[in-house]
Amino acid sequence: MAKIDLDKTVADAAQPRACDVKLRDHKPINDVQVQLMLRTLSFRLGRLTLGAAALAVLCNGQWAVAATPAPATSARSLPPAGTTWCYSAGNDQVSRLTLKQVQDGIASYETGSAGAPVKIDEQVGTYTTLNSGRQGQRKLLAFPLSRGKTWSDAFDEDLTSELGPGMAWQYHYKARASTEVIGTEKRKVGAGTYDTIVVMRTTSWIKSKPRALDAKLSSQECDKPECTVTGSSREVLWYAPAIGRAVLRAYTQSGFFDFMSDRPSDALLENASTLVVELVGYGNDATCAAAHAPLLARLPSAPWFGFPMRPNNTWEFLMARDIARE
Repeated sequence: MAKIDLDKTVADAAQPRACDVKLRDHKPINDVQVQLMLRTLSFRLGRLTLGAAALAVLCNGQWAVAATPAPATSARSLPPAGTTWCYSAGNDQVSRLTLKQVQDGIASYETGSAGAPVKIDEQVGTYTTLNSGRQGQRKLLAFPLSRGKTWSDAFDEDLTSELGPGMAWQYHYKARASTEVIGTEKRKVGAGTYDTIVVMRTTSWIKSKPRALDAKLSSQECDKPECTVTGSSREVLWYAPAIGRAVLRAYTQSGFFDFMSDRPSDALLENASTLVVELVGYGNDATCAAAHAPLLARLPSAPWFGFPMRPNNTWEFLMARDIARE
C-alpha cells in the first residue's frame, strides 16, 4: 500500500467535492448490520467521553464564550476511587464511568454493564486513554489550562471497533491535532451547574488498512485500491475542574476541511450533525440509576457530509462512520 502524505491529503481534501461519493455496485448490508452500526454509536459513548478527537486547526476563527471567573486549573485533581460519572447522548441510555484507582499518574476506570465491565486506563495529566501500540503523542488536555493556551499533537495507532457480538474489526488511524483553550463558562447540564473551561479541538485524520477480526465481516470489501478515508472533526469540551472531567462534549466530523469555521462554540451544539454527550449524574451511584434527564444531549439528526451516505458493504463506509476512541 502506498505511503500516505497527511499534509498533501489535507490540502487535496480542502478542494470542493461532492458530498455523496459514487461507489461501485456493492452489495447492501443487511438490516441486522444497519441496526448494529446504530447501536455501536451508543455503545461507544462512554469511551468518547474520555477524550477528544486528534486535531489540526485549519482556520483561526474567533470563538465567543461567556466570561466567568476562571476555575483553578494548575493541575488535574480527581475525586476518590468509587466515584461515578454518568453520561448520556439523549438516547435513553446512560453510560457509567467509575474511577477504580489512581496510581503513578494513571487513572483506571470501569465502564459497561456490571456483568461485563470494561477497563479503561487514562493518563491523568493529558486526559488521554492509553494504547500500547500508539506512535507519537496524544495530548487532549495540557495543564495548567488558561485562556488562549494552544498545543499540538500528532500520532497514529491501530483501533479496534465492534459492530456487535462476533463482529470486531480493526483499522489504522493517523491524526494531527491542535487544541486551544477558548474561555471559561458556567454551564448547566443534567447533573447540575458547573464552572467550566472550554476547550476547542479540530482534527485532520486518515483511516486506512481495515481488516476483519471475525468471520461475520468477511464480505466487507474496499471500494478503491488505497482503501482510505480522510476527514476532519471538530469538538468542544466543557471541562469542570471541580470534578476532574468534562460535563459536556459536542462532536461533529466531515469529509471537508473548512466546515464550522468562524462560528461560536454554541453553534456546534445547535448543529444537526453534532453528537452531544452530557453529564447527567455524578457521585457514588455506580449504577447511574438516579441519573437526571439530559438538557442538551442528543444523537446527530443529520448525516456527516463528505462521506458516502448509503449503507453498503465497503470498508470505507465503516471507517467513515466509526468515531475513533479519542
